[in-house]
Amino acid sequence: MADTKYLELKDSSSKSGGIAIAPDVVESIAGITVDQIDGVHLISNNISKGFNTILGLDAVGAGTKLIEDERGLVIRVNVMLDFGVSVPQVATKIQDRIQQQLLFMTGIVIDEVNVVVSGMVPDKTTSDIDPNDIFSENNGDQK
Repeated sequence: MADTKYLELKDSSSKSGGIAIAPDVVESIAGITVDQIDGVHLISNNISKGFNTILGLDAVGAGTKLIEDERGLVIRVNVMLDFGVSVPQVATKIQDRIQQQLLFMTGIVIDEVNVVVSGMVPDKTTSDIDPNDIFSENNGDQK
């Protein structure tokens, strides 16, 4: 969110003062929420976030982006899914969980959650090769 540094909570019940939440916190909550869904893998939004993720600096909200426009508050989520999952079902689950979690944790209503599925992750394959003796003549062969 380029224009607003913090999201002011208007319906706060605090009598002691105002409450503001940084957009990065909202993105992090969305990222953690998505990360807890089986079969879903967040991917970074851009190259700099990708490098930060590799360095461990910004991994939590790497695949999420909060935008405020004429539609209201919109979150864009970039994901890869495990091969074999139902894309519409998982995308709907992502949308529902992000909206519920952000409402519960912050009281912020998200108007849209846009899910971008950028790829599929293939099933893991197993290898019969002994990692302790990779040049063995019997690697991968049945005796």
